[in-house]
Amino acid sequence: MKSSRLPLRIVTVATALAAVLAFALPASAAPLVLNAGAVLTLTGSNQAFGLSSRRGIDMAVKEINAGAIPGIKMSVKTVDDAGTVPGAAAAFGIFFRDEVSAILGPTLSSVALNVDPFANGARIPVLGISNSLPGITEIGTFVFRPALTEAIVLPRVVKAVATSSAQPKSAVLIVGSDAAVTVDSYSATASAIMGQALTDNGIVTTKTIAVPADTTDYSSIGADVKLTDPAIVAITALPGEGIPLIVALRAAGFRGKIIGSNAFNSQEIISAAKAASNGLIVGTAWSPATVTVRNKAFIKAFRKEYKRLPDQYAATGYAYTYVLAQAAKNGNSTSQTAMQTQLAAITGDKFVSTLLGKFRFDANRNGVSPVAIQEVINQHFMIYQPK
Repeated sequence: MKSSRLPLRIVTVATALAAVLAFALPASAAPLVLNAGAVLTLTGSNQAFGLSSRRGIDMAVKEINAGAIPGIKMSVKTVDDAGTVPGAAAAFGIFFRDEVSAILGPTLSSVALNVDPFANGARIPVLGISNSLPGITEIGTFVFRPALTEAIVLPRVVKAVATSSAQPKSAVLIVGSDAAVTVDSYSATASAIMGQALTDNGIVTTKTIAVPADTTDYSSIGADVKLTDPAIVAITALPGEGIPLIVALRAAGFRGKIIGSNAFNSQEIISAAKAASNGLIVGTAWSPATVTVRNKAFIKAFRKEYKRLPDQYAATGYAYTYVLAQAAKNGNSTSQTAMQTQLAAITGDKFVSTLLGKFRFDANRNGVSPVAIQEVINQHFMIYQPK
């Protein structure tokens, strides 16, 4: 009977060959893990922005971890800053200790102007996903602002309204009460941009109304506007005041168009103001009325996940999370320095294809993407069609 054992020489050669093959064929590379932090306003009068951004961020992370960007896994820890500088500073402290690769937020521009210098000093990239006021990226080279600025958006909105068939020649400008708090407040800074845009387009601001602090009854402002009888009303205010202002204007009988600053892009404006929001015109980085395959898929998935329509803040939070993940993939590193380098490299003809369209940063690290102008019609955001 023959032995079933192979000759020793054959076994030795086979073993050696297996070892060579094992060395020659690389194992599947482990995914790059990107840990980021998000400082968002989840409570308080401006929570609508932060809550919406968080939904968009979380949805993007879920898709990325399911393979949307091969080779990248992502985790985003969110901390509520309550819309305050101390809250954001405390959140930054948490993420500094965690040694995150980058920070998304804070939600409010006025807060970001105060705390972003800490991130820049620590050399941790911070992305202002909803900051639209000037002065953000001037803080330093580790500060990026993917969100479109009011300086880019408001002039385009005013021009579109000014050149419509209505050709309005007069306006009342209403400025939110936070303008009385600091000179770099959201309402004060946006109102300066809005006012200049009105002037540049031949629209005379016949009256400027500053909302008194702690206002609870806006009916007198509505009556004042109606008495002034402007062709249009322009408002720069945060939602806590923007919503009752719109309601008061309509209740007083003002039926003209209302131009709102970026803060009016929230779906919560329509939900709260209801029919009074009809005729509101705002500029945006994203509109639910934009007809593309990608946009339809996003809206469908978002509604399935959250049982609500997305707004600009959800869409931009979603898109900018993809930009952050793509930067990590481009540099094959999640170190803070590598992330800064790769984010800065998304410029010129090097862009990221996103839900918003082609996205890139300009030379000053401000976001560049298409601008849409939308109007609320029948309590839905629609693409503005000047007549």
